[in-house]
Amino acid sequence: MAPRPRPRDGVLNVRRRYLASIVAGLLVSASVLTLSGGALADERTEARSHFKKGMDQISNGKYEEGIDQLKRAFDILPHPNVLYNIARAYVDMGDLENAVLYYRKYLESNPKDRDEVSKIVENLESRIRKQQAKLVESQTVTPGTGPGTGTNPPGTGPGVGPGTGPGTGAATGPGTGPTGPTGPGTGPGTGPGEGVPAGPGVKTEDVFAETVVTASKGEQSPLDAPNSTSIITSQDVRLNGKTEIAELFRRLAGVDIMETTGGQTEVSLRGFNQRLSNKVLVLVDGRSVYIDTIGATLWETLSIGPDDIERIEVVRGPGSALYGADAFNGVINIITKKPGEGRSGITVGAGTSNEVHGNVFASGRSGDFAYRAAAGYDYQPRWTRETAGKRRDIHLFQADQNASDRSSRFDLRTTEQITKDIQLGVGGGFSKLDTMEILAIGPINDFVLAGQSSDVTAFLKSKHFEARVFWTNFNVTHGNNAAQIGQTLLPGRADQNIIDGDVQYITQFETGKHIDHDLHIGLGYRFKGVSWTYLDRNRYENHESAYIHDEIKLGEKFAVIGDYRIDYVPYLERIVQSPRGSVLYHPTKGSTIRGIVATAFRTPTFLESYLDIGVQLPFAGGTLQSQGVRADNPQFKVQPEKIFTTELGYLNQDSDYVAFDSAFFYNRANNLIQLAPNRSLTVGDLAQGLGPSSAQTGLYPLFLGGFENQCQTFQVYGSELGLRAFPIEGLDLFANYTLNYVKQDNSGCSEEQKTLIVTDKRTSLHKIHVGGQIRTKAGFDLELGFHYYSPQDWAEQIVNVQRQRIEYASYHLDQYYTMNATLTYRFLQNRANISFVTFNVLNNEHREHPFGQVVQRKMLLFFGYQF
Repeated sequence: MAPRPRPRDGVLNVRRRYLASIVAGLLVSASVLTLSGGALADERTEARSHFKKGMDQISNGKYEEGIDQLKRAFDILPHPNVLYNIARAYVDMGDLENAVLYYRKYLESNPKDRDEVSKIVENLESRIRKQQAKLVESQTVTPGTGPGTGTNPPGTGPGVGPGTGPGTGAATGPGTGPTGPTGPGTGPGTGPGEGVPAGPGVKTEDVFAETVVTASKGEQSPLDAPNSTSIITSQDVRLNGKTEIAELFRRLAGVDIMETTGGQTEVSLRGFNQRLSNKVLVLVDGRSVYIDTIGATLWETLSIGPDDIERIEVVRGPGSALYGADAFNGVINIITKKPGEGRSGITVGAGTSNEVHGNVFASGRSGDFAYRAAAGYDYQPRWTRETAGKRRDIHLFQADQNASDRSSRFDLRTTEQITKDIQLGVGGGFSKLDTMEILAIGPINDFVLAGQSSDVTAFLKSKHFEARVFWTNFNVTHGNNAAQIGQTLLPGRADQNIIDGDVQYITQFETGKHIDHDLHIGLGYRFKGVSWTYLDRNRYENHESAYIHDEIKLGEKFAVIGDYRIDYVPYLERIVQSPRGSVLYHPTKGSTIRGIVATAFRTPTFLESYLDIGVQLPFAGGTLQSQGVRADNPQFKVQPEKIFTTELGYLNQDSDYVAFDSAFFYNRANNLIQLAPNRSLTVGDLAQGLGPSSAQTGLYPLFLGGFENQCQTFQVYGSELGLRAFPIEGLDLFANYTLNYVKQDNSGCSEEQKTLIVTDKRTSLHKIHVGGQIRTKAGFDLELGFHYYSPQDWAEQIVNVQRQRIEYASYHLDQYYTMNATLTYRFLQNRANISFVTFNVLNNEHREHPFGQVVQRKMLLFFGYQF
């Protein structure tokens, strides 16, 4: 797997000429599939359309047509509330046997109104038995003549009087003739009969509407969210076909994503991406997977795979007001499929360069107890080898120079419905890393980890109270992948233990006419314990936090949301505050104009706070001693990174055929943390104990280093424009554009500091994503995505041997594009599927980071089966 040469200009020109024809060919293929196979639009949109049609027809007394529409909605995107409404419609028709059948299917989902519905089923079954007994006695039935609430025996004609039960009436004589609408108290005499509870009314809410929970820690429509929010649906996950979870974000506006190695992808929001990206908080079902030791998310350590994901919510913009220190520029919340929901199944696949993926999952329910378990294995090769074979001038951390990620995982989550409103959840996950290759920081460009990651989690949810506690462990050995003979691999071991707990009180109340409050008050605690070879000693921290969130709705059109959080940071020995305010205006029922002002921060990691390691310099015998607690200045502390943002956004979801989202924002970021320039040591300094002795390390200390806050301030002006459209049934299109203009302000730097820094424009000024999805009744599905990134200029810190110091150097990254495609065929009643996935279809060889490996084409073939 030696690095491939860069394509010649002539080859690039040929590929560019082919680009238009390939896109046109794929679109023609899409049109053919649409016309010949009877394609479907986005699952949620189409299911919602059938649901609305069905409910309208049922309300107009067209029960058979309405039930058929509801069944089509359920087939496209199953939801238990649809089963409930089908059962209610069968009651209106007088078809009690089918009503019982669908009520029982609804009860399998263990709904909150289970007890009420169970009583309805018992009474319906009693009525059926009585009817059957009467039929045995007599083959003729006298038509009912009384009103809908009378006591006449069941008749064959329609009831005469109105019913009295909510929704469908409760008369004793269910007729088989035409009936009226299903409003409260307006139905004909066709209800379950005297003594049968009517139960809850029909579930007329739009059960297929999008909801988010991350923006305010409570379920709400994206139209009501205090931040700009993007959603990756289960359909997007399935049709994308990727095995790397981080790759799912490539299609979104405002997201910065780069593949640095075959097994590492870094994700950031609205700029500031970097090796070991540390400015986005990643959650799995609300549980933080942030690695406090290094301040990053290592995606391959997650104990879940794409098959386990229900949806992903991406909150763009500072989130410290609710989530604290690490939500500097946004929050990503991966929401998994709930225990007991969905099918069990298996997915296996293989691809180029011996890539392998496997995942098996099972979901089940027994009464109030539900579970979901999953296990998987991944092998991902390096894009390119970093060292040639059979070299005698280097030594290696591991023998396999082809593997970038080799990992296995297991995850088990369970829930117990204690009462109607109280649910208990317990579970855990485990991920074993045989190999994980990453780009580290500074001069460490090829780093290898091996070890394990695990968690144990418990939560309790009720109507007004939520509590969660979890323990996570991250335990790895690591070192440089390769080093010259005589140079150290910097081997080490890290063992991180986190205990995190939070409680939240939730209530809704009014303070006046049409002034409604949704109040959340929370307390949090996070214990951090790290034992790491690279630190001065074992370190332990106790973090406490408190927050308040209040959403005040002022009638139908306006809402004001206020958030305020305080975090006690033990390293700083002080409290850090994070306020956020949002104002929402709804011009129409399906649109929102949103204004936001917020601040956020990121605390120094253990690496940045307590580092103490001798970094061997590229000449024999000398080291740079990197220290967090400085020997030459014990009072020095790295300060938290800060960001201020203001944003104006507009979201429109009025139409079932198109949705538009836009945001215009300004960010001001300062105090960003970087490696500090080296400070020279003299023999006199060593005599005063300002550095390690050569007797301790076997090497001679020449410099002191560590981390510091940048003197630069970054002004970011940006916009995000996104469109998702369903112009005809069978075609789901998406397109978005991101503008990120970064202005670097060096006015706060000294003249000496200015000599060491260069311009940093690591975020593309322009990013464009376009693509589409097709699903057909014939079983063929297609997703196609094209992604363009304008040039970047990265300021990276390197060791200048000649000048004997760490300094910035500028690295230019050319514009690049990728095209990804997934073709899927579903069969055996959609239980089985075969998928062919191609990443970088046109094999546009490029780097997504100046030190990253050359990204090439990758192809995979998958087989999946659900039972």
